Amino acid sequence: MSNVKEVKKTKSVKGTNSKTTKSKSSSKTVKKETVKKSTINKPMKVSEITLEEANSFYHVSLLAQAVCVTGILFITILALFEHSFTIPVEVLVGITLLIMAYNNVKLFKRKGFTLVYVIFGTISLIVGILGYFGVTL
Repeated sequence: MSNVKEVKKTKSVKGTNSKTTKSKSSSKTVKKETVKKSTINKPMKVSEITLEEANSFYHVSLLAQAVCVTGILFITILALFEHSFTIPVEVLVGITLLIMAYNNVKLFKRKGFTLVYVIFGTISLIVGILGYFGVTL
């Protein structure tokens, strides 16, 4: 009694051929896998967040930091020629420093420069916002 498998071609609804296999000597029943229920409508607890979801969020924060740094470079070049671009540079530097502080704590698990990033980021944001309203320091 050999383990010979028959291959039978069947047509599906879409008209493509699919292969099904049948085993003559196996009489084992296959249990269906249970499908996890969708957690879209349920609020997620912090302990239920998977590692993949956390890593994807950290990738987004690193991407935001990279976009801010690139924006700072371009707007700084514009600010060299037009003085009115200095306020957006100050605001963008403040946002970038705050994102760097977040990444430093959550992603890299370092706390050394975090306080420095937060202080200078907040000062830069305040100076940029006050500069927008015409107040100079």
